[in-house]
Amino acid sequence: MPQTVRFTQHPLSRALQLIAGGTKVALPMLMLCGQFTQVMAEPTTSDRENIINAQVTANTLPTIKVAAEKEQSTSYTTKKIAIGKTTQSLKETPQSVSVVTRQRLDDQNISTIENAMKYVTGLTVVRYDAAGNYNDFNARGYGSDTYQMDGTTLRTDSNGTYLDLSVFDRIEVLRGASSMFSGAGEPGVSINLVRKRALADFALTGKVSAGSWDNYRGEADVTGKLTQDGALRGRLVTAVQDYDTFMNGIDGNKKLVYGTLEYDIQNNTTLSLGATYQDINTVLSRGLPYGPDGKLLNISRKTSFVQDWNKQDLTNKEFFAELEHHLNHDGLIKATVRQSIRDNHAKYSDPSLPDAKGDMSKFSALAFKREDKDFTADLFFNTPFLFAGQTHNFLIGADYLKGNSKTNYSSWGTPLIGTINIHHDNQHQFAEPYFDYDTNVSKEKIENYGIYSQLRIKPLERLTLVGGGRVSWWKSISTTLRADGKDSTDPAATHDAKAEFTPYAAVLFDLNPNVSLYSSYSEIFKPQNSFTYDPVTGGKGKQLDPRTGTQVEAGLKAAFFDDRLNLSSAIYQLEDKNRAIADRSAPEGLGYSVAAGKARSRGFEIEASGQITDNWQITTGYAYTKSEYLTDPNQQGQPVNTFTPKHNFNLWTTYKLPATIVEGVNLGFGLRAVSSYYDGSGSQRVQQDGYTLASASLGYQINPRYKFAINVDNLFDKKYYEKVNYWIRQNMYGSPRSVTASLSFKY
Repeated sequence: MPQTVRFTQHPLSRALQLIAGGTKVALPMLMLCGQFTQVMAEPTTSDRENIINAQVTANTLPTIKVAAEKEQSTSYTTKKIAIGKTTQSLKETPQSVSVVTRQRLDDQNISTIENAMKYVTGLTVVRYDAAGNYNDFNARGYGSDTYQMDGTTLRTDSNGTYLDLSVFDRIEVLRGASSMFSGAGEPGVSINLVRKRALADFALTGKVSAGSWDNYRGEADVTGKLTQDGALRGRLVTAVQDYDTFMNGIDGNKKLVYGTLEYDIQNNTTLSLGATYQDINTVLSRGLPYGPDGKLLNISRKTSFVQDWNKQDLTNKEFFAELEHHLNHDGLIKATVRQSIRDNHAKYSDPSLPDAKGDMSKFSALAFKREDKDFTADLFFNTPFLFAGQTHNFLIGADYLKGNSKTNYSSWGTPLIGTINIHHDNQHQFAEPYFDYDTNVSKEKIENYGIYSQLRIKPLERLTLVGGGRVSWWKSISTTLRADGKDSTDPAATHDAKAEFTPYAAVLFDLNPNVSLYSSYSEIFKPQNSFTYDPVTGGKGKQLDPRTGTQVEAGLKAAFFDDRLNLSSAIYQLEDKNRAIADRSAPEGLGYSVAAGKARSRGFEIEASGQITDNWQITTGYAYTKSEYLTDPNQQGQPVNTFTPKHNFNLWTTYKLPATIVEGVNLGFGLRAVSSYYDGSGSQRVQQDGYTLASASLGYQINPRYKFAINVDNLFDKKYYEKVNYWIRQNMYGSPRSVTASLSFKY
């Protein structure tokens, strides 16, 4: 006879007792939560079989099997996401979330995060170098200071690079303010990269490809059990790439290896270890200037003003350990630590503004060596529990991020003697100068840590209430060691924020089993490296209070065909307060500020992703974004981010032709359309008008193991600037039409 599961003590009551002891008990509480959950989840025997059917069967989630199962890799959507620590469906998540699956990456032949993000609803990729290694990601008019890898927080870096996507199973993208699991930062977007895990079933997959501009790539992925019982499993992923580009003098190569082991210590406890090494050798170019008429240059897209000694070496080393302990009835304790080391060594030249003849005669050369180290840790406890005939959920955790950076820079712009015309680039015009990497030396340290908790309760079967928050501590120390070749005596600049509380609340209502309404409120904060003016001393006063971002969002979500097709729509308003603006009571030119600025972003988004029929997959979305400064003496009424287009549409779809027409053929088609964007203000600005790009693919399944495909990007060879900047550089053309042929295999 089955047993009834009932709790001997109400879990929320117990949690509140523990939290009431203050924040000092939070971390010890997590270490003791195994005992806590034993009280919560201890089953007792009862003969009340009606309760078994009414409560246990209906409301208790199935116990998790720890043994690794195959990843869902044939869809454009996913049934569960993990960006909020707790595993839940897209329909159960009261914020806007997009997922880029492994299948979609393969179908579009995408291997870098910057290319993947271009097809995500409402996202804008801000490019900072011609080769495409330096990028920021914006949504709703704002960027992000951090991203996640398997739920652990790392610093974003517009002067660094991300890992090749061959390492990951999917990408989860949450738009809007989300400090619950990241702490301090901008309110734009949170990205979670979900790695490939070691599986028990043997699988060997790979792909070789050749494309435009001598772009050759190969990758392989093998996984399987390493012991007879499958308790020990392993996975190894490798990728190599050698490429030229459409720009003169800019080429590169990439090498990557990723390995991971998983071991089931017990039936409900798994230890995962892994490491990744990536090395990219390429050429750093910071783009084109604008023209002598103040407008974007209309020159050949292959034009590049790099020199033959320009180079860049980018190295990533990642190490992680993860311990998961599954409890009865879907409870989980999870601890993760990760070390990320990024090295960046570059030598490059920058152009100058051309004169009326197109001549540039004020080139400069620079070089730097930089190392970034991130250590991050996360520990959380999550459990569902039964109360009043419904299943609720409680989560509590803590995370820690420590980042150290050191940069050795040569002099700020070594002059290069000579002239290059914008219509006749020359990669051999200037000899390589001597670079003294000890001319300018600086280091930075940041710490970002906090305690977070969330409670999901269902007072009614169709109604879910979510409440939670985070208490965060943040500190940065910036030190100049050498400046202009001399040892610096300047004191370190310290900025901090202590015990900042950011709340979160949401409500979801199921209209029927397939459709739900939701509304959510979220906040985020960002410390400011600005100071007030002290009229008594005539100098620097206090550090400004952090900026605070608040977001209200409401929307509708739907899931059909057993969650194989997900639909969503959302409207939002995001307010950014306490922004630093100039203190007009202070003496002019000293740079003192007051925290009185305010900005706002409003918009709406719609998205569909998944399987329409057995043969038809689709992902499509549209975003409207309007941001403006509400209180700012210099930018009142102007957009917060001029590079974010008001209108952003994307589509990618594939269709498998019926076997009655032709067997094994897949057709794919994509569109990306954006409205205009610009940089500068008034008459002193450069602008790219709106444009539409098309892409297509043709795939043929030769047999169950081999597939041949052709992908074409920028199908109609549209000429456009992907990045614009009203400065002497940072204007970059988008890629012309490119064609890639690939052969993939699986065993």
